[in-house]
Amino acid sequence: MWLYPQVLSYQEQNQLFLFTWDYLGERLALPGGFADWLSEFLVQFFYCRWAGALVMALLAVLLQLAVWRASLPATVSGKRGAYALTLIPSLLTLIYMGDVEVLVSFPVALLLGVALCPLFLKAGWHRLWLIPLGWWLIGPMVLLPVMASVVQGHKVADLLMLAWTALTFWAEYRLLAPQYPFRDALFGLNYYRLVETLPALQIIIPAVTLLCIFVCGLPFSLTRPVPAGLVATVLLACGTAFGIHLTYDKDTQETLAYDWLIRHERYADVLERAGKYQPRNPVSACAVNFCLFSQGQLESRLTEFYQCGTEGLILPSIRDNLSDITSAELLWMMGMPNITLQYCFDLQESIQNGRKSGRFLSRIAECNIVNGWYDRAEKYLDMLSHSLFYRNWAKQKKDLIQDEESVAADPVYAYIRSVRFQDDFITVYDQLDAMMAILYSQNPRNFMAAQYYQAWQRLKTMEDAQ
Repeated sequence: MWLYPQVLSYQEQNQLFLFTWDYLGERLALPGGFADWLSEFLVQFFYCRWAGALVMALLAVLLQLAVWRASLPATVSGKRGAYALTLIPSLLTLIYMGDVEVLVSFPVALLLGVALCPLFLKAGWHRLWLIPLGWWLIGPMVLLPVMASVVQGHKVADLLMLAWTALTFWAEYRLLAPQYPFRDALFGLNYYRLVETLPALQIIIPAVTLLCIFVCGLPFSLTRPVPAGLVATVLLACGTAFGIHLTYDKDTQETLAYDWLIRHERYADVLERAGKYQPRNPVSACAVNFCLFSQGQLESRLTEFYQCGTEGLILPSIRDNLSDITSAELLWMMGMPNITLQYCFDLQESIQNGRKSGRFLSRIAECNIVNGWYDRAEKYLDMLSHSLFYRNWAKQKKDLIQDEESVAADPVYAYIRSVRFQDDFITVYDQLDAMMAILYSQNPRNFMAAQYYQAWQRLKTMEDAQ
């Protein structure tokens, strides 16, 4: 909540949970779909950082309790082993999520898999149908209860379940999901945002979780449990801090922080952070320069921060789900809704797991409203109206576009319409400075176009001199 709120925002803006049966059906049509649907339901609350932090804390605590409960059937006479070991899976997951492309589907599926362990131990032959159902609902994490029941059951029938599990995986994959690479289907389709990528921790964490369940269930007791628990807790805290230091990349986190702060119009906070440490990449330069303009300091403080030529003012279209966000925001404010529309569309389509984005769809709808394309805008607003945190905004805009006079009276849309281009032409990135000059000559109120034009010429001169 305090150190990495930008991670919560990044997860939320790269998906859009919809309260529709079609949306549920799309998720359940793939293996692991229920865990994915449940995780996206939770991630929508990341819109509020305190709610997102609370969700992550609850997942971590529930996972720890589920690991302990899963180990209890194997304990003898109620003896409790090293209880602190049950914290390890939750802490490893926290470390793993330093990679911002790890989806919340992973800890949700891990939690569901561990929670099923006691059920599978008692299920007997009912596992014949529980295993294929579990694989379809939570994905390969169903291996956790299968393996736990094999280790704790010590029966020949339990060993036969391993063969049945392998046969089930193969049959369901070949019949229902052959369009995906077998490796992705085997290790989870929706645990990681980047397709055809398999981080090592995605395999290590379930294996460690299974090991913790086994060790905590061993019939041993410590002679001095309180001091041992304190030592274990300190060691785990130090190990977690070290792991977070290694996995939470500073440049990535700062770049995401700039984006999160700009989204909430906290421009002065961006400049304060950049004064202490600024990543040396065009995305951070674009964000800092935008905040300098917003604070009326673009001309006076331009050279105080890292610059990389004109790309540090407005980035050329980069087809990923992050780089163009600030450029799209400033192009919108400058009066270029059509280029903003292109940037936002590319941002959304670059989300590698094919999800929609409430943040990008909102801006796409606004670009269509400014252009007077109300039918197109209504299509996006209808979609947003089925979400939780964008619903009221979408309904307000749908009511607005029913009356042209209301749209013309809206202060934001009226301003964008007054400063946008009056003629159509093909845009080229290398001629953006000329386009800014046209905007200012059309409407001298477009102070942003004038400021950015001057900064563009200044940086271009510095770049040529080098």
